[in-house]
Amino acid sequence: MFKVKYAALGLSALAVAAVVVPGTANAAKPARYSGVLTAIPNTLHAGDYFDVTGCGYDPALGNVIVSFTGGGWGSPLDENGCFTISDIPALSGDTLPSGTYEVQAKQLVRNRWVETGDTTVTVVD
Repeated sequence: MFKVKYAALGLSALAVAAVVVPGTANAAKPARYSGVLTAIPNTLHAGDYFDVTGCGYDPALGNVIVSFTGGGWGSPLDENGCFTISDIPALSGDTLPSGTYEVQAKQLVRNRWVETGDTTVTVVD
């Protein structure tokens, strides 16, 4: 009887641990990278600006590059693995159509740029 209870508890714990919250850094990157990336605001109009903050990145991997709609912005990490990039424009060419767009943080891992965090921004009319 106890084995069944513990097995059920174990499966419940695994189910909870496997939940991924959309728009967080854990949504599309390997679990080995613990960086959290946030866009503020995450809903905006084409041409508006947003800030990106991140924390939990590995300073041993070096600076972070944030990419969004073909552009890239770099930032050093502080001793806690945190950074902020201000005033990223919601543009791609002349205008940016309404939709949800991925914002990625990348770091150089073994001579390859690897996604170490991600989030999204939504552009509205």
